Amino acid sequence: MTTEPGPAEVQEAITELLRTEELAALATIDEQGAPSTSAMHIAADGLIAYMHTFQFNRKHAQMQQNPNVSYVVSHIPPGGFAGRHAIHSVQIQGRATLVTDPAEIQRAVTLSFEQFPWLADISLYDNVKLPDEGQQVFYRIEPTRGLWADHRVRQLWRVFLEFSYDGRTVTGCRPYHSARRTG
Repeated sequence: MTTEPGPAEVQEAITELLRTEELAALATIDEQGAPSTSAMHIAADGLIAYMHTFQFNRKHAQMQQNPNVSYVVSHIPPGGFAGRHAIHSVQIQGRATLVTDPAEIQRAVTLSFEQFPWLADISLYDNVKLPDEGQQVFYRIEPTRGLWADHRVRQLWRVFLEFSYDGRTVTGCRPYHSARRTG
């Protein structure tokens, strides 16, 4: 039997995934309570995710109305079925907060440049301003609950995640099979 990782090891693996994978699927909630999903670039500061959008986009309006969001980031190795033992992913439920602090906006930009080398070839972040001064905005997403799936531990291995109030630490992992008992 493979030793299952504890909260510290799971946190390290999630942090690595968030720093190396470029895309997330972000789900927001519209005014009727229905979810909608967008593919988003994700920049991470530990377990805190930053996503960039524009004020005229649907997801911006939806996050302003309801900050409860969910996203998934996955590592799918090349080779299809042959690489299935290396698949790992995180599903996060969290709170989206519009970033209004200039230093935090700059931190999100810096993280994005570190994570996405292609940004150096375009001018997307050359003139990022405060939300009330421009069209571009960043959202900080702090995790509140999650699910970590890691086929490197064993096929179909999953745990529910608990986080500290500020979302910066994995404080607990609960076996996935407990979902059948708790609904």
